[in-house]
Order: sequence, then structure tokens, then C-alpha cells
Amino acid sequence: MNNIIFIEGVSGVGKTTTTTLLCNKLRDMGYKVSCCLEGDCENPLDPFKGTYPPAMPLLLFSETYLQCWQNFVKNQLEKDFILILDGTLFHHQINDLLREYNAPDDVITNHLTNLLCIIQQFKPLVFYLSSNNVGQCLRQARKSRNQSVPTDEKIAYWENRKRVDLYVLDRLSVESHILNIDYGWSEIIETIIKYSTT
Repeated sequence: MNNIIFIEGVSGVGKTTTTTLLCNKLRDMGYKVSCCLEGDCENPLDPFKGTYPPAMPLLLFSETYLQCWQNFVKNQLEKDFILILDGTLFHHQINDLLREYNAPDDVITNHLTNLLCIIQQFKPLVFYLSSNNVGQCLRQARKSRNQSVPTDEKIAYWENRKRVDLYVLDRLSVESHILNIDYGWSEIIETIIKYSTT
């Protein structure tokens, strides 16, 4: 069984929906489960507690995350306890690395590799939610949240983010699965359960 499950993907792809459905399903099955949604101040692997990090050098940014994850390991998870995290590994970290530091792909890969090494004992598992149409997902998500229609520039940003995400994911030493959300939520949840509870 995997103790830590990361649900990742670009904005609007359904990370929060998937995390919530998965958490409820696993609880119904009798598992001890906790989940942290995007921006949750209780997230034990987010040193900035759901807020934007203050201005700091890139090295300090990475060191702050490393210290947070090391502290998490010291406290440890209960045996047979599953922690599901929405956007914790890729979503906010890569946003910050790109926007604040213009970090190249290999720097992002190295940063996340160092973090994953710290939590290997918890058998982390990454599920990357993907869609054939990033723009359509983003438009639908913004409409459901009563937000403004995304600009072409914003859609282009998230299309590039997907490229960066998949480049990095392919180079990380962690079990990962790319799931196409176009197939529907029930199939996605069943697939995640199959891989994470065996």
C-alpha cells in the first residue's frame, strides 16, 4: 500500500474533485485516510501553508521545502494510513519555480527529485490527470467557479505547464500514472484505487 498519493495536473483538470472523491471512496472501503486540498493551511508538506512564498533566493526556496519534508518524516505517518495531496508536488511548486525564478526544466526536476528522496519510505505515488484539450478544461473550470474566461495567453501558459510537468514526471524516480480525464471520474477513481492499495 502507498502511504502518500499525489494528485497532479494543470489548472482546471479536476485535481480537487479527484482528491475528494478518492478520499471518500477509500474511507468507505475502511482505509484510514486524510487529504489536503489545494491551498490547505494544514498541508504537512507545504512550508508556506497555502500562501505564496515570500521573496527569497532559489536556494533558500529549495532548502525551505527540504526542511519541511524532513520534519514531516521525523513525525512519520501511522502505519496503514493514506495521505492524499492535491497539487502539492507539482502544481504550486512548479508555478513558483517558473514565475519567481524562471527555472529551467532540469532545475525543477532536481528540486523535486531531492524532495522525493526524503519520503521514499512512504512509497509515494503520483497520478497525473491529463486532458486532450487544456483550454477547454480551463474554460469549463473557470465557468463553474464564476471566474473570468481565460485569455489565450493564460491557456498558452497552462499548455506549456503541461509540457514541463510531463518532462519532469518522466525523469523522476517515482511510480507515476498519467490518467486521461476524458474517460470519466469513476474509471479514474477505480484506477487510482487499484494502483494505490495493492
